[in-house]
Amino acid sequence: MRIEDDEETKSRDGAREPRIAKPSSILNPQSSILLVALLLSIALALATGATKLSLTALWQGDEIAKAIFFSLRLPRVLLGALVGATLATAGITFQTLLRNPLADPFILGVSGGAAAGAAVSTALGWARVPGLVPLVAFVGACGATGVVFLLARRREHTDPTRLLLSGLVLNAFFSAVILFSFALSRQSDLTAALRWMMGTLFGATWTNVALLAILLAVALAVLSWIANDLRMLVFGEEDARSRGVDVERIKLIGFLTGSVVTGAAVAVSGIIGFVGLLVPHLIRLIWRRDFRHLLPLSAIGGAILVVLADLLSRSLVAFSELPIGAFTALLGVPFFLSLLRRER
Repeated sequence: MRIEDDEETKSRDGAREPRIAKPSSILNPQSSILLVALLLSIALALATGATKLSLTALWQGDEIAKAIFFSLRLPRVLLGALVGATLATAGITFQTLLRNPLADPFILGVSGGAAAGAAVSTALGWARVPGLVPLVAFVGACGATGVVFLLARRREHTDPTRLLLSGLVLNAFFSAVILFSFALSRQSDLTAALRWMMGTLFGATWTNVALLAILLAVALAVLSWIANDLRMLVFGEEDARSRGVDVERIKLIGFLTGSVVTGAAVAVSGIIGFVGLLVPHLIRLIWRRDFRHLLPLSAIGGAILVVLADLLSRSLVAFSELPIGAFTALLGVPFFLSLLRRER
């Protein structure tokens, strides 16, 4: 399976060569459309909630309205946008590196490592220590990345097929660790742990927003810096090497960057699957571009998806929140199956 790029030409001897494209811009027409959609999604999410919020009261400085808006809704909505942008960014990066449309943080074991870390910390009673579970989850995601990358190394090269297989095997191992951990956990700790496992933005804080925003900005800067090299990988590793690309170095930078930000996103929101798989493909279906264009478009699209999924999760059922991961899975699983059928 392989991701193809529209922006390519054929040389006189028949070999495919990438066109020299202008640098991507966040202000291109496609990005502008998605930015408007994102702003509308954020506005709708801010205006909707279990408690009716009066804009007049907020404007007049009512303390209750200010507390609801600035302490509860605004950090939650912004965190949802950042989580979605982060997962979609990681997804398009992994798909480009592996040249495989089915690659995403969940399948590669990064999310599973974070979940296993959170489950073990819950079993050890660390869930009662503020901030410790997200930290252990982040360490678990980074550890899973290291293990997958080492298992995929073969004669000083990283094999894409071995990466996927290693991720699948580790996911099975992490599932066993999670089940054992939950069996040994106190009943009082299980509710919060299960809510986290299903994906939630409940309890979002400005600290989480700031940290994830910084990490995402750094990741986007790094990926933009190597974007042209990543674009070359679309045409194959050998072709990229012939054009002077240090393939193994680019793989290492790309995987580390995508995995670190995925670990950070999972640590603050739990497992919200299929965002990294679904969004890049939807963007390609509408605007087929190379990595330099897909990166900002996917980030904005992921933000829209998670903001709307969170809005549905807290709006469909009164006095209760549904798991965000359930909504993204309802969209992602059929899309995943359609990809499998199309690649037969």
